[in-house]
Amino acid sequence: MGDGGFWHNGLTSGIGNAVFNKDDSVTLIVDNGYSAATGGQDILSSRADNRVRSTRNPIEKAVRGIGVDWVRSINRTYDLRKMRDALKEALTTKETGPKVIIAQSECMLNKQRREKPLVRAAIKQGRRVVRERFGIDPDTCTGDHSCIRLSGCPSLSIKPNPDPLRQDPIAHVDNSCVGCGLCGEVSHAAVLCPSFYRADIVSNPGAWERFTSRIRQAVIGFLQTQDNRARAARAF
Repeated sequence: MGDGGFWHNGLTSGIGNAVFNKDDSVTLIVDNGYSAATGGQDILSSRADNRVRSTRNPIEKAVRGIGVDWVRSINRTYDLRKMRDALKEALTTKETGPKVIIAQSECMLNKQRREKPLVRAAIKQGRRVVRERFGIDPDTCTGDHSCIRLSGCPSLSIKPNPDPLRQDPIAHVDNSCVGCGLCGEVSHAAVLCPSFYRADIVSNPGAWERFTSRIRQAVIGFLQTQDNRARAARAF
């Protein structure tokens, strides 16, 4: 259940009934910090400051208060391994009674609405700003698209294969990426491929950063030119 539904009636009709009936069940509560389904309003467990509402009331505290003993809180749901291990533990533990996993990560849409104006203002003021972006190495991607099928992220798409010896389109992360890293987490956890990478985009870099960037670009450009020539010589 979502955190909005939890506070609406899930605490009593869902968790409360499970405790009362001694259900040997597993409940996953998605705590994204807002009532996201109806527009992103603050709720009791929101971690944002609200001058007219009471926020920062933990779901775990409410769940334990109603009688659940087995509770696990994951404060970063994009950590796929932790989520997988928590679910496995919940499903295999010998402890009886209701078990609750609270998956906590801020709703990415609301996070972007909150952070983008601050980032734009900082860049306009000339301050150094670092943003995380994720991408896919076109030379490493095999074009099997397993990452797309497992992730479902709308930023994960396809583009033509740059290798003249291969025809399958490769996976591609477009500019709508918000830098959550889930696509790479899924691929690595499923042992799919090592083609995902993380890049730091620096706005208003310093003099040393601009100098090292020019050196890197020159070296990479030279190596890419050599590689393209070698590929073209083998193409048919």
